[in-house]
Amino acid sequence: MMKQNYFVYAGCYGPAEEAGIHGYRLTRREGREPQLTEVFAAAGVSNPSYLVVSADGKFLYSVMEDMAYEGREGGGVAAFRIDEGSLTLLNTQGTAGTLPCHLLPDEKRGFLYAANYLSGSVSMFRLNADGSVGELCDLKQHYGHGPNEERQEGPHVHYVGYSADGTGLWCVDLGIDRIRYYRIDEENGKLVPDEKHDMVFPEGTGPRHFVLNRERRELMYVVSELSSEIFVMECGAEENRILQRVSTLPESMENNTCAAVHLSEDGRYLCASNRGHDSIAVYAVDAGTGLLTLVGRAGTKGKTPRDFCLCGDILLSANQDSHTITMFQFDEENGTITDMNREISCGSPVCLVGVPEP
Repeated sequence: MMKQNYFVYAGCYGPAEEAGIHGYRLTRREGREPQLTEVFAAAGVSNPSYLVVSADGKFLYSVMEDMAYEGREGGGVAAFRIDEGSLTLLNTQGTAGTLPCHLLPDEKRGFLYAANYLSGSVSMFRLNADGSVGELCDLKQHYGHGPNEERQEGPHVHYVGYSADGTGLWCVDLGIDRIRYYRIDEENGKLVPDEKHDMVFPEGTGPRHFVLNRERRELMYVVSELSSEIFVMECGAEENRILQRVSTLPESMENNTCAAVHLSEDGRYLCASNRGHDSIAVYAVDAGTGLLTLVGRAGTKGKTPRDFCLCGDILLSANQDSHTITMFQFDEENGTITDMNREISCGSPVCLVGVPEP
């Protein structure tokens, strides 16, 4: 059976005049080793550290993880049209929040949401029909702090994702150990807070990103950056509760922060990256309960795996501090990861997005 080919986008740190977005083709041919070949390298925006592709595959959106945008405080977001083998910059807009680090396009309603890490806020933009980013229509500022004086001196929104029913947003705040809930007011272009649906985490754990169970959408897997754990959450109509918390590290390991969390394409395995231990932890997802069982950990052969992506049975790791993307075989039957001894050079890669080719 012929394996799927993918187009892979890498977002990197760097100034606007340097190529910060790279496009690769991951090709699979019968009887040959998988090949990761660079197709383009695009400049034009600074620090495109998080990328997302529209559902129809026509547009790519990027953060500009900066402190200032056109002389004003805050970072930016950028919209690109995806052309064959290249990107065309459509426009940019300011987020009014500093160091934006995550984006979520809402093409159904015509919005784009951005998580602003340093200022601890969420930006809401309108999306134009041509794929460009329209006006900033709402900005929600978080308040508070956590016990970690170095990392939780204030709110730090790190991720924005849909609720199980798609009518609201979960906004993950590392700085206040909380995931805030907002209802999406489509008619008025606003985010409406609903605190009774907020999720509260143990102090100092620092929630960062989440994914929802493929089958049971009320189950959420939250990776905590500061405590290096995965929380399995049940998102109920009346209350949210922690079902399980598991470490991503071997016993006695310290000086680590977690980063990305992703499910395999069939939802049977959950993977999370460790920066410091420089590994990917893999868990089996119980088909009935959704709870996690550790399969094992595999080294990423590079420093500081900020992100990784699963392209079927291939896992690619973006190793920020060794400036490499490394390739591994991911066994879709048992969840094990095997080093393929393959790497390519890429300056400060921190985001990977794999899109199946038709």
